[in-house]
Amino acid sequence: MTFTHLQGNQKMRTRIVIGFSLLLGPAIADGQSNDTTTLTTVIVSATKAPADRASLTQPVTVLTGSELRDRGIARVSDALRTVPGATVAQSGSTGSVSTLFLRGGESRYTKVLIDGVAVNAPGGFFDFSHLSTDNIERIEIVRGPAGVVHGADAMSGIIQVFTRQGTGPVSGTGQLRAGSRGAREANLEFGGTSGRSRYSLGGGAQRTDGVHSFNNQYYNGTLSGSAGFSPRSGTDIQISSRYSAAEFHYPTDYTGQPVDSNSYRVQHRLTAGVSAATRLTPAIDARLSLGSNEVSDLTEDITVPFGATDAVNAALLSRNKRRSAEFGLSAAVPRVGKLSAGAEYMSENERSVNEEGPVGGAAAPTTSFSARRNNRAVYAELTGTMASRVSYTVATRLDDNSDYDAHATYRLGTSAPVTPSTRLRASVSTAFNAPAFNQIHPTLYTKASPGLDPERGFSWEVGAEQSIARGAVTLSAGYFRQRFEDMIQYVNGGPPDFLGGFANLTEAESNGFEVEARIAPSGSWSGWANYSNSRPRVKRVSSRYEGDLSPGDALLRRPGHSGGASVAWSRPRIGSVSATAAYAGERPDMDFAQFPSPRVTLPSYVTFDVAGSKDVFVAPSGRSSLAITGRVENLLDRRYEHVLNFAVPGRTILIGARYSGAL
Repeated sequence: MTFTHLQGNQKMRTRIVIGFSLLLGPAIADGQSNDTTTLTTVIVSATKAPADRASLTQPVTVLTGSELRDRGIARVSDALRTVPGATVAQSGSTGSVSTLFLRGGESRYTKVLIDGVAVNAPGGFFDFSHLSTDNIERIEIVRGPAGVVHGADAMSGIIQVFTRQGTGPVSGTGQLRAGSRGAREANLEFGGTSGRSRYSLGGGAQRTDGVHSFNNQYYNGTLSGSAGFSPRSGTDIQISSRYSAAEFHYPTDYTGQPVDSNSYRVQHRLTAGVSAATRLTPAIDARLSLGSNEVSDLTEDITVPFGATDAVNAALLSRNKRRSAEFGLSAAVPRVGKLSAGAEYMSENERSVNEEGPVGGAAAPTTSFSARRNNRAVYAELTGTMASRVSYTVATRLDDNSDYDAHATYRLGTSAPVTPSTRLRASVSTAFNAPAFNQIHPTLYTKASPGLDPERGFSWEVGAEQSIARGAVTLSAGYFRQRFEDMIQYVNGGPPDFLGGFANLTEAESNGFEVEARIAPSGSWSGWANYSNSRPRVKRVSSRYEGDLSPGDALLRRPGHSGGASVAWSRPRIGSVSATAAYAGERPDMDFAQFPSPRVTLPSYVTFDVAGSKDVFVAPSGRSSLAITGRVENLLDRRYEHVLNFAVPGRTILIGARYSGAL
């Protein structure tokens, strides 16, 4: 098959799913809270067994579907910008690579899951640019190491997205929006229950012309759904799936200059999961889960190679696949707590092909890369509450990978009430990050480094939470210390081929604190504010290290200070309004337009977003309504950059209409 044929098929599938999503796409699912930092009663991402909020020994933020809908947020990366300790770096216009730094750790140190299925690339990296909020019920963000629960790559925390679950009579929601820079959005979703079954189905589509005057279009389409069945009391089966197709055109080169009129990138991702849980005895539960994540990336450009006179069609196609299976048991231990134990198996596969050929002609492979590995893990976790309402977590895990040596992690934590309205928590944890395939195996530009060890993390933290006015105001604060060891760095090569490799050469730390306030004085008003301070720094370097990092250097693109605040009002049959501010302090970057590339400091910035809706029709029964919606991002049109020389969108205005009702 020629590459031009492959490229045509990729673009056709992208257009099909985007066009279909315009007809079948979801709105953001309903929830129960309008507070970005409101914690639900039960959290499922922080421990193996679902846990009540008060028993957690590390901070968790939950973003609900209703809050995302009220704020008009269409992308998960935008939702994460105001989470304490989270920094999103977007390298340009909508659709460009978007990475997340949590608590100052590397972007590959945050594990991302969709309905329990890991979607990171092997080695931890995840690009948030194409993850929309369509059909999302909630997002759980666990801050701090979570490797003992989720395995490799959860060094700084995890982000887990949950698909909407159908509830009650069949109902649906549809929305259309349009606005700045040719933005057009559409989504539609429906769901409900029938007897012992529940379901939801939907899709959404987005497009924009971007910030540059040429070759900066972006298209994104998403289809997702879930189905559940409870054949008998104590047994439940859940199936979920999410498919997305995106196409991003970018005119910028590696320095951020708009010089290319035909480069583009296409991504297709399919994630699917099945879970089944049953009660074997009054004291023992069993759970089985299966997961699959497949992602295909195509990057293509027409260029004139150095020293040549004729243009060629150059392209890179990469595919990643992950399959996983887990079986676990949870048993209630009298006067002790709950013991969870189980085993996991995961296989990973990565393949990439570079092709080059005359424009409009057949392409020929120039290089290829293929690798696979598997991981086996066992774990045990004990959680419980003592008579004095002191809760505890003791957990351990062992991962055995075919690419690197077995690695053990652990977690010890406790949460204790000091007064009826004050609670203290403390924990100590370890985690690790797996080497990427292209670091261990040879590529066109690097030689194999089979002796690489996983990057290791150690963290401890303490915190407190104070409830005021019977829960109308909640204040919380925490201090953390993180150490990252055996960090992987590039090593220059020598003659005859000058191919470099990778080695475990540096150590870093990120220490700091987080402060939050949540306010819900009435049923209509709510608000929140947070501030984070961290110092992600290089701690030491190996004598073999040849790069430009030195002890004390700040890690790139992570601000030492960040925060946010929001206030929201909503009332049934009337509408809603919200205003949100986000602050990011100064942070270091590199100027790759110069050689050697010097360090620079990106200035701090504050952005303001406002959103609202006004009901223009509400049925007498209250079961259906039509509302006019509006959202303004970057209200003051502030000019700033997440990455040096890569401009992000200025003021963006989106106006639309939303219909919700029974079907």
